[in-house]
Amino acid sequence: MRAVACLALIGLAGCASLTKKAPQASLAPWPEIRSDVRMENLRARMYEYSITFAAEVDLAGTAIERRTADATVRRNAVLWKVRAIPEMRKACFRLEPIAALIDAWTFARQMDQFWSGGAGADAFGTFQPEAVEVSRRLVDQVRTIGNSIAVSPEAAADFERRVIDSWLTAHPLRDTSFVRESPMARFAEQSRASGDTLQSVGTMEDLAIGVTQQARIYLAELPRQIRGELDLMRYDILTAEDVSALQGNLRVSAAAADRIASTAETISPLVLNERRIVLDELNRQRALVMGAVSLEREQAIAGIVRAFAVERGELLRNIDAERLATLEWGTAERREAVAEVHRELAGSIDALRGERALVEDHLRHAIDLVLLRVALFLVAAVVLAPLVAHAYARVWPRRWRDDGARRPDARMS
Repeated sequence: MRAVACLALIGLAGCASLTKKAPQASLAPWPEIRSDVRMENLRARMYEYSITFAAEVDLAGTAIERRTADATVRRNAVLWKVRAIPEMRKACFRLEPIAALIDAWTFARQMDQFWSGGAGADAFGTFQPEAVEVSRRLVDQVRTIGNSIAVSPEAAADFERRVIDSWLTAHPLRDTSFVRESPMARFAEQSRASGDTLQSVGTMEDLAIGVTQQARIYLAELPRQIRGELDLMRYDILTAEDVSALQGNLRVSAAAADRIASTAETISPLVLNERRIVLDELNRQRALVMGAVSLEREQAIAGIVRAFAVERGELLRNIDAERLATLEWGTAERREAVAEVHRELAGSIDALRGERALVEDHLRHAIDLVLLRVALFLVAAVVLAPLVAHAYARVWPRRWRDDGARRPDARMS
């Protein structure tokens, strides 16, 4: 239960605000509380009060348990320690310090009312005044904490009358199991309705420090709590008559053991010799058993080793077969790829050769045309040159005469 509680507190710490500055509670709905209250100081005082409460209740309950002869009173004293201390610790360790103060104040008043005039008014018989005195002292201590954060003693008294007394009247404690209904549900509803009153959580550093302090308190109280639970279990399982009978049987057994020891001291050395013989035989039998066990172990280990060797050989053969198959498949794929490349390359070369032949044909045809034209030009030049000269010889003198007739000045000159 303590481990679960610590984990829950750590989880709540992880869900807290990661800001550097802790959010402050809104105290507007509570005019009785001073606005300059430091929540970390209040939280520390609640931790200290849980320690004080545990010490006071444990001391008073242990004193009553040791002095009383009534089994019912003794069981009620153990129940007081085992049930009231964890309940008060749960109230004081609430995340919001104001909520912790209200819950702890309410529980202290409920316990005081339970021992004073409630259902537990005769739970301790003649030791009842001691329980009432301790309860009154614890109420005064938590009331002192409330007065330290109030604006005035009158405001603190009004707060106790308006908040604590109203809840105490409607929800008193019923029995020594200290099962109760916490007022936190009502204040949570009031918080949602009137503002962020009970939401002063703190930074991660504050919460980590708080969790560490709570863990230390839990660990310090854990042995005492376990001892109380065991005592309560013993009282529930064994009645007072059974305990007395067990104590008588233990006394008889102790006397019998003393008689056996005195008789054993007077036994002759023959018994010691017999004991030595028995021990030697036991040692021999133990050696035989150990030898048989060692032989069985060696045989079992040898069988396991052989089985591992067979499995390893089979595994290696399978790996070799898989490797050879993989290599054959890779070789076939490589050959197929090379053949495909060769085919593609041969096709490309054939295509290039065809293209080259076409280009050569076209080039040869173009050269033939050019040469043909040059040849025709030369033939035309050879054939037409005499004709042109003859024509020029016939036309030139006539032209000269015509030009001379048109230009007499040229002829005179």
